[in-house]
Amino acid sequence: MAASSIRIFVLDDHTLFRETVTAALGVQKDFSVTGQDGNAEQARSMLSQSKPDILLLEIALPGQSGFSLLGEMATLSPSTRTIMMASTEVKEDVVEVMRLGARGFLLKHTPLALFLKCIRKVHEGEIWLSSHLTEAAFQALGSRQATRLEDDENRLSQRETEVIQLVIQGYKNRDIAQKLFISEKTVKNHLSAIFHKLGVHDRLELTLHVFEKRLFPP
Repeated sequence: MAASSIRIFVLDDHTLFRETVTAALGVQKDFSVTGQDGNAEQARSMLSQSKPDILLLEIALPGQSGFSLLGEMATLSPSTRTIMMASTEVKEDVVEVMRLGARGFLLKHTPLALFLKCIRKVHEGEIWLSSHLTEAAFQALGSRQATRLEDDENRLSQRETEVIQLVIQGYKNRDIAQKLFISEKTVKNHLSAIFHKLGVHDRLELTLHVFEKRLFPP
């Protein structure tokens, strides 16, 4: 196992799915699976001891729910970044798990390549939302109606809206600068202005704000 391996714990009560995911992760050179389980109560002590880099956590677990365990992760393993998994996409669930500290949300039928990309991106400190919600937010933010997120005095500029679009898609400052043909310093200035206008402190709060304000089609 390489010293830089991303250490992952898989928690899902569907045995076939869990073992399939574990096997797929195990063949990746930069991943190592530290454990797996189908029950949150049983997994708590293992998570506390192993403190994985990434926890793949099913929302609808029997007994203690994924929501409940997620709320405990800051105590059990503060350094672990949790990616929630679900069979169906419920917008309210997505907002709630992000509120509770999740760093990503995946549908369980997500193609393997995207599944692996999600884990790597979250490990790098980025936020990952399902493609449907990301695209919906992108479309809404791109509409004229979505440029007003708070009130008239807090109206975002077109450039600030473009920056938000790219932040939601997981791009870093360097990538945003390249895509918009501006400097990284200018990106940072735009982000500072956006955070101030919307009353948020970081990218995670910005992403939550976008979804809490219902900036997606009904």
